[in-house]
Amino acid sequence: MKVNPLPNGAVEVSGIDISQPDTYTDIKHILEQDLVVVIRQQPTDPLYFTQLIQTINPIANWQQCIWDEEGNDIGPPRRHDKPFSNVQRVTGEKRDGESTGIFGIGRLDWHANLNGPDRADGVALQGIKGVEGTVTSWLNTSLALHKMPDELKTRIEDVYCSYYYNVLNWADIEFEAQKAYLANRQAPYEMWLEQENIAGVKGLYFYPNNDCQMQTEDVDLFEDLKEYIFQEQFMYHHEWQVGDIVLSDQLLTLHKRQLREENVFRKRVLHRLTFPISNTGNPKRLELLNQI
Repeated sequence: MKVNPLPNGAVEVSGIDISQPDTYTDIKHILEQDLVVVIRQQPTDPLYFTQLIQTINPIANWQQCIWDEEGNDIGPPRRHDKPFSNVQRVTGEKRDGESTGIFGIGRLDWHANLNGPDRADGVALQGIKGVEGTVTSWLNTSLALHKMPDELKTRIEDVYCSYYYNVLNWADIEFEAQKAYLANRQAPYEMWLEQENIAGVKGLYFYPNNDCQMQTEDVDLFEDLKEYIFQEQFMYHHEWQVGDIVLSDQLLTLHKRQLREENVFRKRVLHRLTFPISNTGNPKRLELLNQI
């Protein structure tokens, strides 16, 4: 196994075959340290994908893995069926007019899976079909914090944000069932700007695409921080190929889909799994993430 740096806050792991479990014992440690991990052109059998994630931490969104590889709705697996071959699909593909996945087409702007300290902060995506020519971008806030000017660092000390999860701010949702499901998950939460993950890596939790109110008397801080953090030098852009896997720590990173023609997203399929990294369910760990 080799770990090589990629531009702007990501690493690539090579010499791994996810069909062979003994080849990926260090992935968890690499992810905790480097935040965005790319593993290229792996087998696309979802059994191997779930097997890989299950070695990092238990899969969180297993109840949302309701499709088979062909997009047939087969319902969620039983909780103890791990690893499993059910998938959660990111696609605009339809069958008989019905969705066969989530976030099918259109805008999917900067967002994190961590919408509250008790949500899963790890996300894994794998390119399955029709992915060529499409791009997903990741923003590494640890890199941004490391390069941050001292004046701005001083201004963000002991500042937190009050958030209200609002998916319609950052995503286009075609199907009413998905929209209704996400609307039911909306809830307020608070998070410190400065965060540290379970491996001691420091960065920021700053999610301006949710309804966000910064708790500070520094009236210019929100816009100044937003202008600073969303710079190209902190962004890794992944150009998908079939089989590619990208893992990310969503406490300290954001990601977005780069727009393409609607018919591209109608044919494209990604598989998606979520899992805990730092928010392991330990009450002391959760308290550290949002102790306001």
